[in-house]
Amino acid sequence: MRRITGLFFLCLEISFLSYSQSTDTLSKIPTLNDHRFVSFEAMKSPYTNTSFFLELGLGESGIFTTDGVPVGDSTILNLNGELLFVNLRFGYTQKIKDWICFFVNLDYAGRIGNNAESIFISGVNTIITVEPGILFKIKQTKKLALSGYFKLTNTESSIVDVQQYLVDLINGKPYADLTRDVPALNGGGGMVASYAFGPSVALNMDGQVVYGETLERTDPSFQYYFGSNVSINFKKWINLPVSLIVGGYANTLTNIFSTEGDLTSSFTTKLAYTGSDSFVLAIESQSGRTPIEDTNTRVQLRGMSFAAKFYF
Repeated sequence: MRRITGLFFLCLEISFLSYSQSTDTLSKIPTLNDHRFVSFEAMKSPYTNTSFFLELGLGESGIFTTDGVPVGDSTILNLNGELLFVNLRFGYTQKIKDWICFFVNLDYAGRIGNNAESIFISGVNTIITVEPGILFKIKQTKKLALSGYFKLTNTESSIVDVQQYLVDLINGKPYADLTRDVPALNGGGGMVASYAFGPSVALNMDGQVVYGETLERTDPSFQYYFGSNVSINFKKWINLPVSLIVGGYANTLTNIFSTEGDLTSSFTTKLAYTGSDSFVLAIESQSGRTPIEDTNTRVQLRGMSFAAKFYF
């Protein structure tokens, strides 16, 4: 992790040496009131520019306790565990007209226990999510960009459930299966806005509501996501092509942290290099709380990710 952080700041320093050669006149990065747009990749952008992003994240949970395997009215074991998370995301946005664009996001995530006990408790989960949609402008002024969007989300999860497999064996269930493949589909939309107070400070918000299934395979339900952040650009203050983004989100959509539609919350800090006219490089640090299925507990969540976004 230290090597990744060091590499990021090395690229930042090298790029800064040539920053005096750049100009905002030909910049492809969206600008509002002379403020360059930078936000979290988990949030939508209110702009219809053609762009591509990729993000690689790593994280871990705090220690949690479970009652272990239930057998009748008792349990066999009391276990402690921690979980590791890895996430790889791609996203592409294609401008159709000045007021509308098409986007598609692909998310591959994995979750595994960091020891034998936590693997026994939570198994091994992999989730592939495909999210196509359209985004359209509602209003844009010198300081405000407001857009709406509609989307579909298809999730395919492969779950290696060691605990349930042992329960099925103990209960004599025929054809007990170690692996389960679970799909989930939902659809909905939301609104995303950016407001620039000036060249140095902007506020970004994204809220969405969807209706559909979770990986728990219960009746369809409404799920929501709301995120916001403040973007601070240091270019005008100290001539440094760096933005600091601070914010967070509340999320009940199906994700690698919560597969059953329970609330996951996070506080995120992002440091981004904005000296290029066509790309943004960033490193994020996350801290929050997430539920652990079948334990009725919420645990700490810590993570870090590297992101790059290119504009065309």
